[in-house]
Amino acid sequence: MQKILLVLCLLASLSFGAYAITIYNVQFTTLPGSDGTYPSRYVNKSVSLEGIVTATNYKSGGYFISEPLNGPWRGIFILDRDAKVKTGDRVSVSGIVSETFGMTCLTDLTQTKILGSANSLPQPILLTTGQLSRADEAEAYEGVYARLLNSTTSSSKNQRGKIIVTDGTGFCTVNTGFFGDRGFTKQALSSAQYSSITGIVLFGYSEFSLGTIDASDVVIHQPTFIQNRSWGKIKSIYK
Repeated sequence: MQKILLVLCLLASLSFGAYAITIYNVQFTTLPGSDGTYPSRYVNKSVSLEGIVTATNYKSGGYFISEPLNGPWRGIFILDRDAKVKTGDRVSVSGIVSETFGMTCLTDLTQTKILGSANSLPQPILLTTGQLSRADEAEAYEGVYARLLNSTTSSSKNQRGKIIVTDGTGFCTVNTGFFGDRGFTKQALSSAQYSSITGIVLFGYSEFSLGTIDASDVVIHQPTFIQNRSWGKIKSIYK
């Protein structure tokens, strides 16, 4: 009898209230869906998620959270146009799993709790440009805090705030205007080589891209003669 009551209580909680699962649970899927956007298996279900805020002020209104141990399927977009959270906050969020323009997110929020502040961000996962150029592989990194290393701009004409880069494995898009930052310099956006580019993996307009959060996310590769310059020797001339 006790077992029956336990099962009934569990079913009731699943049917009428948000239940706590991980970001990984919501994001992971192997089914492309009718439009190839790999919708969550939890679409239209009410859930509660916990994570670290990795980026705020997304252009659609909202922010991104990640599990503390970063990796594939471990980041997600929270659609909240009145968000009061900050980067580094650890939050618990309840809402409905939805798809917005092909990107899995949590909407119609019923609760947002800040469990802690000033937490270190998860380590950005290292990706290749080729991984972001292939939709079936890039899907696992949607909403994830990530970094590209040693990439160069392609010969394609760059649009405002948007560059095409490659590390030799394929071409992918980097967007610098999705999080409202205006600190990017003309040099940063027109440089031929980048040591690293960090941001959130986004999906929109039928393609995956890396959306940088602020100006420090774009690190320009310095020429060898500058890297190895000895300022001490130059100063010694004037002694």
